[in-house]
Amino acid sequence: MKLVTDLPAETTPVSPATTSPDEVAGGTALEPLQSGELTPAERAVRRRNRQWFLVLAIPAVVLGVAALIASIIADQSVSSVSPIRIPAGYKAVSDGVFAYAVPSSWSTNDLYTDDVGDLDTSGSSGWIAEHVDARATPPVEGETPPKAFQAFGMGTPAAFQIGAAQSAGVEGAAVAFRYTITRPGGFRATAIDAWQSSSGAEIWLLVDASKDTTAQILGTFKA
Repeated sequence: MKLVTDLPAETTPVSPATTSPDEVAGGTALEPLQSGELTPAERAVRRRNRQWFLVLAIPAVVLGVAALIASIIADQSVSSVSPIRIPAGYKAVSDGVFAYAVPSSWSTNDLYTDDVGDLDTSGSSGWIAEHVDARATPPVEGETPPKAFQAFGMGTPAAFQIGAAQSAGVEGAAVAFRYTITRPGGFRATAIDAWQSSSGAEIWLLVDASKDTTAQILGTFKA
């Protein structure tokens, strides 16, 4: 066995600074990397960076949406939003951001009302329910209604079908669409998806009433 001192004088150790992992692997020279190609080590670093980005970004998005919702709820206590008009035999309902008129005999239904954006007002002649949320961009045609729609007016949550979108003019809303919601068995109701640009508030409204009552309610709807 030769000692290090027995190596030929002309033999020079390979300098780490001039040899990359891509040039030498197990003593065998590799093909040079193509332009723009990443090494395995660089790809691993990129994956870790993306993972850290998601870890940091997702909570930030959640907190941002929560802050918007909290702001909307806080505004409800000071806002004086009123319906466009209040027909005879009707009364005003306002969540602080949106407002409309309902038959005077209707009242808040605590079964479908909570403190996170759901409000249900009902009576013997029908009901109207809403879900308010916050978003930074306006809705587009064909978006999925909130899960609360499966429960409104139902003893047990049930699936529903949503019809084609139609443009709906809602005073004070930057964007608004109208839909028909149906369920097997003959259930048929009218839904409105409206968004207010100034607050970022979005409301999904669901009305189950006669054609005339529905028209009266939606004719008073204001953002």
